[in-house]
Amino acid sequence: MANYRTTVILKTDIVDSTPRLAGQTQAEMGLHRKQHKQFISETAAKHHGLVFQEEGDAYLMEFPSVTNACLAAIEMHQNLRLMQTGKGEQQRLAIRAIITVGDILYQGSDTIGMTMSLTARIEKITPADETYLSQAAWLALNKAEVQTTLVGEFDFKGFGEPGKVYKLDQKTGVRLLNNLYIVFVDANGFSNLYTTHGTDIVEKFLLEYEGLISDICKKHNGTIRQVNGDMFFLTFENADQAVTAIKMLCLNWKSIREQYKVGIKIGVHKGSFHVFHSYVFGEDINITVRLTDLGGLYASARDQIFVIFSGTAKDDMNIELNDTAFQELDTEKIYPEKYKATVRGLGAYRLTAE
Repeated sequence: MANYRTTVILKTDIVDSTPRLAGQTQAEMGLHRKQHKQFISETAAKHHGLVFQEEGDAYLMEFPSVTNACLAAIEMHQNLRLMQTGKGEQQRLAIRAIITVGDILYQGSDTIGMTMSLTARIEKITPADETYLSQAAWLALNKAEVQTTLVGEFDFKGFGEPGKVYKLDQKTGVRLLNNLYIVFVDANGFSNLYTTHGTDIVEKFLLEYEGLISDICKKHNGTIRQVNGDMFFLTFENADQAVTAIKMLCLNWKSIREQYKVGIKIGVHKGSFHVFHSYVFGEDINITVRLTDLGGLYASARDQIFVIFSGTAKDDMNIELNDTAFQELDTEKIYPEKYKATVRGLGAYRLTAE
């Protein structure tokens, strides 16, 4: 007996993946593919979606509603840009997304039906960074929550009548994110590593670094907001996640420090900031950077691990920590004046995480 089920489909595909990945090593491609799959799966899950089929670097997901699928697609486009700070249009990965709805015949791991065929047809006309919807999907959409624009009518092969196709209006303006734990991570001594070692060692270090950050964010619900060379901006929604993630990072960094002689500086602050595409900005971002810099200014050792909390971040924590784990910084040992002013205004505490 046929096993048909009406399904809302979201399909994503990396645009021009072959030339974009041509300059990467096998290790890099493997890591990026793993990270991309994780990114797609986790974003879908936030909107009650589930990946049910893979086609190379394309993923097919099912959702309980078209509106959920649209919200997931919008978030995927926005956050994919945020994760690729500093990369030009030719280097960054971009996806196209297609949303359809209709009956699908499930036969084991295979999916068959006109809805699958229509998805493939619409995919061929969908440009990078866009989400296109079939007419049936558009009709089922909650238009008060998601805005769309008519692309046009198309004669798709295998379909008797022309079908209308719509696109999502992307929300790409400046967004304000509030009350997040902002974590700035900077590899201390990286410049010495790349000036004294070959590119194979530098590449190995960066892959381990990136993999560690990604793994920690996955396990503790962190978000990578920006990457700039050997520096990462991360955010966490609550103190327990932030502290646990930082302690895990420091614990794992010991072996990296032994192997590469590179330390790490981490600044932690709670506040708000603005996001636009792959940019993050705001005074609380600047404060977090200054806290991170204190790790290098306050102590001279280059191969150590420094974690500096603002008083705002420390005082708001509910997690149980021994009071002796925090050491208040002495403002008399801090220069220049802008760093001293930050410490006087907010307080600054070194977390003994080792």
